[in-house]
Amino acid sequence: MLLKHSESQSALSAVTETVGKEPPITAESTLARSLFYRLKRDVLELVANMNHGVSHNDCAIIKRQTMFVQSQLLHSLYSDPSLPSDLKILLMDYHAKSIRATVGDRRGENLRDKP
Repeated sequence: MLLKHSESQSALSAVTETVGKEPPITAESTLARSLFYRLKRDVLELVANMNHGVSHNDCAIIKRQTMFVQSQLLHSLYSDPSLPSDLKILLMDYHAKSIRATVGDRRGENLRDKP
């Protein structure tokens, strides 16, 4: 939508006033910048959309779907040439910890408390 000249000038002045100011740091803004938070949020959103209207009596199905979707997203991120290699290492480390926790849950262990 095109703005009238006076509206565009007032919008421009509002933008230039806030350019020099630092945005306030909030929990929401910190989470929005966190790669792992966004990844987990996307995984959960995809799994929720996959299961929309489907009832499951066993959470193991949803857990398997979650791990599958997470692994697919992480492997696609790992294949992205624009991501730095140190970030790829962090992503794969996160994935390995998730897999260990899932396998431990299946075995009845609690690996989340261990370093």
